[in-house]
Amino acid sequence: MSEVLKLGIVGCGNHMFEFLFHTLKWAPEHVVVAACDIDPKRLDRFTRVYNVAAGYSDLGEMLAEQRPDAIIVSVGHAENFAIAKAALEAGVHVFLEKTPCRNVAEADELAAIVRRTGKSLMVGFNRRFMTAYLMAHEISQRPEFGGIRMYHSQFHATPYRSDEHLRTNHIVHHLDLARFLMGELTLTHVDRLVIDDRRVGYNINFVAESGGIGVVQCGSFLDELYPMERLELLGDRRNIVVDNIKSLVYNRPPVTRKETFGPFALADEGDALVWNPSHGYYPRFSHHGYENELHYFLKCVGSGVVPQPGIEDSRKTMDLLAQLETLVASKSR
Repeated sequence: MSEVLKLGIVGCGNHMFEFLFHTLKWAPEHVVVAACDIDPKRLDRFTRVYNVAAGYSDLGEMLAEQRPDAIIVSVGHAENFAIAKAALEAGVHVFLEKTPCRNVAEADELAAIVRRTGKSLMVGFNRRFMTAYLMAHEISQRPEFGGIRMYHSQFHATPYRSDEHLRTNHIVHHLDLARFLMGELTLTHVDRLVIDDRRVGYNINFVAESGGIGVVQCGSFLDELYPMERLELLGDRRNIVVDNIKSLVYNRPPVTRKETFGPFALADEGDALVWNPSHGYYPRFSHHGYENELHYFLKCVGSGVVPQPGIEDSRKTMDLLAQLETLVASKSR
């Protein structure tokens, strides 16, 4: 592998063009050698705006001619499997935006290819890299917190293109986040409210191997310009609340009550801890996790470390999607 990593970009749609590619500017030293997209207009826009020297409509040609060390893929779960398989078998490391593939069977096949080729496939479940959720994870692991006993998340959306797409591309985020924070889960019950195929709501109950219980609430009834995302973790007489991604409150048992007719002071060892960053500062960092995950991926590739979550880990999240589909099907009979 070259000292400066050679990267290929696969998928030049709006997510890559407007956001994901920008976050590479803080990643370890690399050079983008080529971009690939089947849509010539998207490809032209991307290579022209970002001054990428080579553009391809055929992935195989790009891999053969440019021989990148790694590719960053953002094309959608239906096409991910074929792209990841081709790149891994060409000896290329892969960063694959979630959802990694269509089903558990494809995840199992990709895992076998990873083992055979020795190349890395990291899945971009970005909530594992978001500032507030990493802070919540660290706090929840402290002995004082007493473990996560109850879990409640809300992850809403604007009307989606379909019910299936809502599950595969939206709900999957918070199923994976629950696994990240609580360990392995089993889904136990689901309630679904259907207005039409684009407007669907879910309450998804689960139990964790650790003994904790939780519910993930997701629906496509909201407008995405309003706050859509909230998480609460309950421990031993304390909780963590992450609201709208960029606000975290850690409520702890107070050392003194604030109703003894003073004097009043905040107790460092007992009162709530709050993280709520200013939105008036220069927006160098989004706190959405993309900067962290791509920096981490390139650092791992450059140093020979296997990045996580890999496909074997992500396969367990895919299995939760399969459990959800089974529960929904059983209730519709």
